[in-house]
Formats: sequence, structure tokens, C-alpha cells
Amino acid sequence: MSRDSVVESNPDIDIANIVASGKLNLELDLPAVAEDLRKLDVIEDVEHNRGHGNRLLIHFVDSETLGILVSSGVYMFTGAGTYGETNRAKEQLFSALTSLGIISGENVDDSEVVDEFQIQNIVCTAELSNHPNLNLNALAIGLGLENTEYEPEQFPGLIFRPSSNSCTLLIFASGKVVITGVRKEKTAKTQFNRLQQELESF
Repeated sequence: MSRDSVVESNPDIDIANIVASGKLNLELDLPAVAEDLRKLDVIEDVEHNRGHGNRLLIHFVDSETLGILVSSGVYMFTGAGTYGETNRAKEQLFSALTSLGIISGENVDDSEVVDEFQIQNIVCTAELSNHPNLNLNALAIGLGLENTEYEPEQFPGLIFRPSSNSCTLLIFASGKVVITGVRKEKTAKTQFNRLQQELESF
């Protein structure tokens, strides 16, 4: 997947969060970078978090997306609900780094890139509209005890890890489903459709 953009969303399920990252070929003096970023109009605030990996937490103006910047050049975004928001945060960060002279331009060349910008994880939600008030104990048996975890005293949902994919589906008695551990929304939709088909076969 290109580091410059990602395709738009499939409307059949809702994206709750997108995590994307990349790595630039540089070493950063985080305290100095934080001070300079705070002076830019596109940046609302910058927190220097030394307790968890020594990184900058970057809050952009008019955006729910959180940017994370590490001294090794790794950058990450989380909290976006659309691919457009993720791409916009990346453009804002690169614009800020360009204005500070840290990178040569928003469209960095290959010599400045170690790992390309790409989606790492998508969290999606969906509703099993035809299956309200699910019996999760029965569902755990139906889906296979080897692929499920259901301990309601610890977590109210059933954890389902299909053998056909490395993703995880959290299934709640209300019919709500959370799909995580995928890089493409299409994969989440496929796994949700398979779950629906399995439920119909029970």
C-alpha cells in the first residue's frame, strides 16, 4: 500500500479506529522538536511522554486523530474514523516537519524513508440485526470452544478468533460485533459475513 494515501471506506461496516504508521530515516531531538511544533498553527498541542517509550503525542487542530512521533523517526496515527482523516493527519505532520526543516518536503523521497506509511490495524463495528439477545454460551459451543473465549465475569463479550484469519471478533449479546486485527476493511467485512453465515447455520 502506498505511503501517500489509502482507499476510501466500504459503507457496510463502520470504522471505529484506524492505526497507521511509517518510519523516516532520521533521529530526532524530541524536546526541541516539541518546542518548535507548538509554535505552528496546524498543531493544537504537543505532549512529551517520557514514561512510555519517550515519544511525542501530537494533537492537530480540528482533528480527533492523535499523532505519535518517536526519536528514531517512527511516526504513528490513531483515533481516526476514516482513511481521509488518517491521510490528512499524515499530511499535517509532514507539512509541520517540512516547515521546521526536518524533512525536505511533504512528498519525501526514498532516501528519507525506512518504512512506508501504511495501515497497521483497523477496528470496525457492525450489528447482527437479526440476532438480538444472543446466547453467548451456546454461541461459544457453536463456533468451537477451541476458537472462542467467554468468561462473562471478566469481559461481557465472547472473544472469537476464526481459524481462517488472524483477526479477532468481539461478540456481544446485544448483537454488536467489534472486529480488530485486520489491515483492510474488506477483510473485516468478509469475517463479519462469515460470522453471519455461521449463525444462520446453527
